[in-house]
Amino acid sequence: MTQNFRIQLYGHQWAQRLLRRAVQQGTTRHSYLFLGPEHIGKTTLARAFAQALTCENPTENDGLGACGHCRSCRLAAENTHPDHRLFAPAGNQLLIEQARKIIHEASLSPVESRYKVFIITAFERANVNTANALLKTLEEPSATTRIILVSHQPSGLLDTIISRCQLLRLRPLPEQTIVQMLMEQVAVSKTVAHRLARLSNGRPGTALTLAQEPEAWQTYNQRIDEMLELLKSSTVERMAFAKDLEKAPNLDTTLQEWLLWWRDVLILQHSSPAFVINQEHLAKLTELANTVPPSQARRFIEAIMTTSVYLRKNVNRQLALEVLLLKAPTQA
Repeated sequence: MTQNFRIQLYGHQWAQRLLRRAVQQGTTRHSYLFLGPEHIGKTTLARAFAQALTCENPTENDGLGACGHCRSCRLAAENTHPDHRLFAPAGNQLLIEQARKIIHEASLSPVESRYKVFIITAFERANVNTANALLKTLEEPSATTRIILVSHQPSGLLDTIISRCQLLRLRPLPEQTIVQMLMEQVAVSKTVAHRLARLSNGRPGTALTLAQEPEAWQTYNQRIDEMLELLKSSTVERMAFAKDLEKAPNLDTTLQEWLLWWRDVLILQHSSPAFVINQEHLAKLTELANTVPPSQARRFIEAIMTTSVYLRKNVNRQLALEVLLLKAPTQA
């Protein structure tokens, strides 16, 4: 049997249909912007789109139309396609030197395919100079160039960038879709798959990382322990923590983890332990449920949700986090 190299997609069916139709009809836009929470599948969708754009024998099957069998599809799946270029921030920023390299390469003809496809991840980390340098290329690239920007923080993007792209805003996946993905991709039981799906809060990348990387559990537990220590800290210590938290690359993920944690506390306060997601931390959750008033737990949950919305807008991030941490419950 011929090996299938089609990049596997889960969920986001509406986006798949839109992109597949554009590929089949030859009406793809020059520039796209994929927005959505961290680890929700934006880059995977971008890679699958790039694969479909350069496929030698496109089909009308599920996915975006890539055959999954030609040389181009194989190279795309292996991240070695000469006409697919992936750019990620160098450290905390997308540098002007990277923008200049993209501009230069975008002016060149594809090596062996119909299109040269650029995927630029974490584009919210592009400073004003870098973003402005790319404006003309985004608006008027060569006919054989397609550019896909990926970002989880729209407040960090210039309006002029957003207006030059076709926007696809991706949302968290249903629990069952993530369970299906885990059962097909990783050797875990159905029970574990459901637990990881709930813990991921609709983010397939998070679920896969937790299933495949033991150190991911250590990092997760460390973030939870830091949050628990925060409950015993002073106002000054909370302000200092907010400053560090604002710089964290996984801030959105951290807030979602806190949200699920305090949801579990409320669940226990209503005597429903079977519905707790963080079963491995049941003892810590029970202690909080017994010592923190339900009103404080609810107030912090509401504050987390409000702050998550604020952080997607043009707000003072550190100030928003300081206000959030001042609303965290206090534990002696």
